[in-house]
This record gives sequence, structure tokens and C-alpha cells, in this order.
Amino acid sequence: MSYLPINQHGLIGDLHTAALVGCDGRVVWLPWPRFDSPSLFAALLDAANGGDWLLAPAAITASEQEYDGETAIVRTRFTTATGQAELEDWMPPWDGDAPEHDLYRVLRCTAGTLAVHGRFAPRPDYARQPVALNADDNGLRFEAHELPFHLESSHPWQVHGDSATLHVNLQAGESIVCVLRSGPPGIPTDAATARERTARFWQEWIGRCTYAGPWQAAVRRSAITLKLLVYAPSGAIVAAPTTSLPEWIGGVRNWDYRYTWLRDASLTLLAFYQLGYHAEAYHFFAWLGAQAQRHGTPLRLMYGIGGELELAEQTLDHLDGYRESRPVRIGNGAFDQRQLDIYGPVVGAAYLYEQQGDLLTPAQWQTLHDEVNYVCDHWQEPDHGIWEIRGPMQQHTYSRLMCWVALDRGIRIADHEGWPYERERWHQVRAAIHADILAQAWHEEVQAFTMSYESAELDASLLTMALVGFLPPDDPRMVATVEQIDQQLGRGPLVYRYRTDDHLPGDEGAFLLCSFWMVEALARMGRLEEAEQRFRQLLDYASPHGLLAEEVDPADGTALGNYPQAFSHIGLVNSAFTLLRARHNQAAPISTNV
Repeated sequence: MSYLPINQHGLIGDLHTAALVGCDGRVVWLPWPRFDSPSLFAALLDAANGGDWLLAPAAITASEQEYDGETAIVRTRFTTATGQAELEDWMPPWDGDAPEHDLYRVLRCTAGTLAVHGRFAPRPDYARQPVALNADDNGLRFEAHELPFHLESSHPWQVHGDSATLHVNLQAGESIVCVLRSGPPGIPTDAATARERTARFWQEWIGRCTYAGPWQAAVRRSAITLKLLVYAPSGAIVAAPTTSLPEWIGGVRNWDYRYTWLRDASLTLLAFYQLGYHAEAYHFFAWLGAQAQRHGTPLRLMYGIGGELELAEQTLDHLDGYRESRPVRIGNGAFDQRQLDIYGPVVGAAYLYEQQGDLLTPAQWQTLHDEVNYVCDHWQEPDHGIWEIRGPMQQHTYSRLMCWVALDRGIRIADHEGWPYERERWHQVRAAIHADILAQAWHEEVQAFTMSYESAELDASLLTMALVGFLPPDDPRMVATVEQIDQQLGRGPLVYRYRTDDHLPGDEGAFLLCSFWMVEALARMGRLEEAEQRFRQLLDYASPHGLLAEEVDPADGTALGNYPQAFSHIGLVNSAFTLLRARHNQAAPISTNV
């Protein structure tokens, strides 16, 4: 078995977990029952041993994959020498906190005749636990992750040890229906009803999207993708639904993103606000307040989606990795890093949340108040920065910038609501941070603001200096920084995060969020035509489904990194709104990017 390109997979999910389905008809990634649970299928990370679920015609001559309209139902069309088929995959979304989940697969012969092959090879716990399949009158039963599973099927499967196969001949109009379920037996739901409910959920949800402008299909697909990364039982939001997809093929930069970074989640909320969605923020801030009560303040930079603190990193050396990109990792060693930039996005998201109508509770404000005071006490200290450098801590400019954002937005919230705060101190610290950045981060020889006070290296995160209101977009220092980043870190429309030694071997691709930040910076500088051209070029890096990976190889457009990535879709949404406002000569809101 071989590996498909990363972006030849569609994403399905039920707001608890998510699966990747290849255009070859294989489910190759599925943690169960949560995003951060051990995998049931992980052929994405080891084609031979990770486990997969194949349902497709034999001898395929062509295939294509897309979503069924504005839903999270993936449709794969197959062509063979004798006929055509259509496979639909979906998971009915729900917000209950229980182990019951369903994954539906329906393969229909739409023309001619077909020989259909199936292979069901679950490999629980990242292929570390054995599995015993047992056939019954309705399909297969087995246990995994301390849960009972049942594969209900319209056609019988033949068990061969820890795998099962299916061979069926279909004529036009005939179909195979399968549903994989976990948890205690429930009331059976026919596939047609389950599909209709799933389609209606997504159509009603996306129907509330307020974006009305160019690139509507891309923006609305990004909205659905971001929603698929929300863990409904708690309101937490994951950075990506996958682990260990490499930032460079064959490299070691393979990370687990199935957790809630406060930075990434807050930026997701900002995208949701612009799209007209507010319920996600209500649930997230309730979850965040619960973590403050449970674990205290200051808030951690990341949590498990159930609020877990210990996310120790492990390597799974028995898995080959995607295209031999080792190691495969679970957990994330950054969980106990010091990242002072996280407070800016959190308070910035709260600021926009409060603007929706006095929604913050006194307890939530107290948490934010404590975080701003923490920033006042510690903003001058070094940290690991937004890019989670696994080396010595530095005085990162972006971290200082986000400390300024935390003070600025905290002051705005308190003044608007009349809540008490240390007025004189907060105003003094905000001014001190602003002056410190201008004095220490500007590098005269480089003619740009640089990554840290200690270095002359460029950092694409500093494109946000004008986006958050720190400097006017036409400030000569801001214009020079944008131009230097484009010249030194840009490759066509793509932008690398940085090109400095980060204490890890190997290379990485260009970072899509940074590429969208460049679009926004250029638009705000008045270079609208250039910004729109870059935006259109960036859309070409999306998969046929409209999904974006974390990074791209500028040489050939190969998708790299975890997929789909919240950061990338956040960048797309924010850029689309910035371009729309620029077209209409409207001022951008103050906190669309933090």
C-alpha cells in the first residue's frame, strides 16, 4: 500500500472526533472517541500496519472527491472499465458527552456493473493493541479502547484473523451500506435518515454565515472546516485533527496538534465572529473559565480538550510515519513551554466577544483581569515564542506585541463595562511595552522589526503589527518590515515563518497563515490589486474539497504538515474579509488578527 498526497483526503467528523477518507475509498485516520484519543485507523502514518477501512470498486481507472454541497458529507466518485460508483462518508454530529458515535459509508453503483472490494482492518491504540473480530448476522463485533464496537453491514464480511474482507458484485442502482458504531446498542437508524439529519445540520449551520462577497465558496468551506475542529461536549477547539503529518517529507518536524492551544482557539473565535457565529465563543469561554477554576491562573498555553494539563510527548517508533517521516508523535512537548504571546489572543477574542452584547460574566472577567495583571508582571521576560522554538528562550518581539494587545484590549473591555482594574498601572505598562518594542525590536541595518531583541532574523509573525493596531499600516517602519519579509521569506505568494536556526534538523514548507497575513498587510497598505492576486494564488493550494494544510512546498505545491489546519483557514477567512472591506474603502476592525 502507498500513501496518497496529504490533500487527497476529505475530512468528516461529528464534533467529537474526525476521520480522513482518501480518494481511493480508504479511511486512513480515525481517533476514537475523541480527537485526541488513540487511533482506530492510522494507515495515514503507516500504510502497511496502521490499519484502514477500504470500500471501493476493484480496478479503479479514475476517482474524484468532493463534499456534497455545503455539508461535511464526503462524496467519492469512481470509474472502472465496466461501471461507475459513488461512495458517501459521514458522521452525524451531536453535542452529547457519551461514547456512542456512528460512521456511515454507502457505496452505490451508478452505472454498469462493478466488483466491489472491502477491507476492514482496525488497529486500536495506534496499532499497539490486538483486535479480535467476530462475525454476526448483521456484520462484525469487536472491542477497542474499552468500548464495544459493531460494524453493521448490508452485506456479509469474511473474517481473517484481525481483518475482514468483502467481495460483492453490484449492478446499477444497487448499494452497500455500512455503519461503524461504538457504545452500548442503541435504536437503529437507517442510513437515509442519518444522512438527511447530517445534511440538514450542516446546511442550517452554514446558513447562518454572514459573509457576502467574492470567494464565498472558499470562505464558507473554511467555516465548516473550523466548526469540525470544535469539541462539542466542552467547547474546546483543536488546532488540527491529525498528528505527525510532516512539515517536510522524510523530516522530523512531525507534531501532534489535536489539543487546544489558547492562541489557535482564540484566533478561530475571531474568524467565527466575522462569519456571524457567536455560540462557539460562549461555549469556549465557559470552558476556559472552568479551566481557570479547576487549575488556577495564569492560564496554560494549551490544554487537552477535556482540560487535561499533562500532554507529555511520546514517540511511536513502531509506526513508519507518513512516507517514512519519523518519528510519529503523540502528545506535545510544548505543553509546558513559556509562551507569553497567548494572552493577547485570549483577551482580544474576549474583547470582540464582549462587543457582541455584554456577554462576559463577572467570573470570566476576573480570569481575564488576572491574566492581564500577570502580563504586567512578566512581559519583560524571555519565552519560547509563537513558533515554540525548542531552544533557549529569547525576548521575542511577537510575544511583546501580544502582551501589548492583552493590555490594550483589557483596558477597552474594562472601560466599556465599567469594571474595576488597576487603571494607572495598566495604562503605564501598555505605553511601556509600546515604547520598548519601538526601541528594541527595530533593526536599522535590516530595516525591519526582527524576530527577537537578540537577533537580526526576520519573522513573518510581525506582519501582524499593523493588523492589531500597534502601528498604522503606512508607518515607514511597518512598510519596510513588510517589504523585507516579502523579499527574504517570500516565495511567490507563499511566505515562510522564518529561516533561522531553530535547533531542529531538516527543512519545512512555507506557512499558509503567514502567507495570508501578507495578503492582509498589503491590503491595509493600499496595495489591493497585489493583495487580491496573492489571495487567489493561495486558494489554488487548497485541496479539491477546499481544505488547506498547514504548509506548502513552494517548489511543487505539495501540501505539508497537519491537515486541515485551523491556522490556514483562519487566515483565509480574515483575508477575505480584509479584502472585502478594502474594496469598499471600509476601515478594518481593530482586532481581527491577534
